[in-house]
Amino acid sequence: MYQYFPNKNALFVALHERHIGLVAEVIRRRITECTECPLEHLIESLVDGMVEVHTVDPELSELLGSEVPHRADSTVDFSIRFHEAFHSALAPHAASFGTKIDLDTRAFVVANMVDALGHAVVLRRPRGLSLARAKAESCKAILAYLAS
Repeated sequence: MYQYFPNKNALFVALHERHIGLVAEVIRRRITECTECPLEHLIESLVDGMVEVHTVDPELSELLGSEVPHRADSTVDFSIRFHEAFHSALAPHAASFGTKIDLDTRAFVVANMVDALGHAVVLRRPRGLSLARAKAESCKAILAYLAS
């Protein structure tokens, strides 16, 4: 293994880059599929996409979250692309949002809510809370934020 990676951190960074590439692909596909959808369906699709990515290998997702520095170059670049994708996806729905918060801020918060809740639904859901219910409650929280 170390003939390809100089150390354990390099291996984790490579796995993380592959993971965020998959996340980006799924989110891009979900946004493209929802260009004409109502806001509720867009949010459901984005949450479903994050859950989809993290149910493939939840242990790896958890490990990457704890081992890869959150300020790694690939993570920062991904966060910027993630924000831009969410900004574009939310822009057509901006008229339905509350008026106190600008679209850039909303895109930042929603992107991070989808990311955090997508991870939590798969990795930290309490016993007794079904996957479907956890996703539905996550969507309600995001939509309530957008309406505020």
